[in-house]
Amino acid sequence: MKTLMIYLVMLLISTLKTSNNNNNNLVETTCKNTPNYNLCIKTLLSDERSTSSDITTLALIVVDAIKVKANQALEIISTLRSSSPPEAWRIPLKDCAFSYKVILTVSLPEAIEALTKGNPKFAEDGMVGCFGVSQDCEENFKRSISPLTGLNTAVHELSGVGRAIIRNLL
Repeated sequence: MKTLMIYLVMLLISTLKTSNNNNNNLVETTCKNTPNYNLCIKTLLSDERSTSSDITTLALIVVDAIKVKANQALEIISTLRSSSPPEAWRIPLKDCAFSYKVILTVSLPEAIEALTKGNPKFAEDGMVGCFGVSQDCEENFKRSISPLTGLNTAVHELSGVGRAIIRNLL
């Protein structure tokens, strides 16, 4: 009986290792087909869902990462707007606030719904929207240094990674 238990535990451990290796291979293979391999790996492996997932879940992990960055951008925008920003920032901050609200209320929900319902084309459209909006926000500050460059860049790059992952589903 004791030998049987030891055998079952070893079999379970072996199965879990094989499963994790297969999922790590999926993450690695998927990330190799994105424009930013390192960002893709970092983003996916930082989420425990990647250890037992499919490509749709990997795409949803990236969508969630974009959501975090977009919310951070809105928090910074809100703080800056309420603290008497330089005149050159007032209109760009207002425009960026609108842009990030579009990401959070239109683009990301569109991507999530499309991914969960098996319609990756619309999910890709959501990523394209995030990609463009983050770039537009950065360009709003063309006459001054943007206080959102880091977040705009993060959303832009994550959107490119998300789009590439989603294209595997088309």
